[in-house]
Amino acid sequence: MQKIEVRQMTRTDIPAICKADNDETVAFADYLNRQLDFQDGGECAALLALYDNRVAGYVFLFYQCRWGALKNQGLPGICDLVVFEPYRRKGIATKLMDCAEELARRVNTKIYLDVCLNAEYGPAQRFYALRGYVPDGAGVYYEERVLEKGEGCKNDDDLTLCLVKELW
Repeated sequence: MQKIEVRQMTRTDIPAICKADNDETVAFADYLNRQLDFQDGGECAALLALYDNRVAGYVFLFYQCRWGALKNQGLPGICDLVVFEPYRRKGIATKLMDCAEELARRVNTKIYLDVCLNAEYGPAQRFYALRGYVPDGAGVYYEERVLEKGEGCKNDDDLTLCLVKELW
């Protein structure tokens, strides 16, 4: 039986994460370092999933998220749930989200995330819906602002739907 472990991410994990993500650029390593700076400052939890002791994915939970559709409203927010291709459909995303939601439950009764609307994110959209995340009711967002009726946009990673979950 394969074992999934979720633990706090550390700076020594960065090279293995970059390798697993096939992105060993300085920019990606810098991004991960910035997220760990937020963790060091108590603003977020950076969670790393290991599958049989191999880096399989990660998620960032910001306790009072400053990004996304519901930014700066005092709500915890999920950022960048990532499970690397060889480890998908093995329960890793579920385990990461269980851990992140448990941490969020300690600070609020709600949690939110933004999910992209293009087809590439279809599996994520279904995953979040099955976990009980529902649209916030404001419509779609583009570049973190609600689009007005009839307003044009581009179907890229900045076109999102904000999903909220009650944490019971």
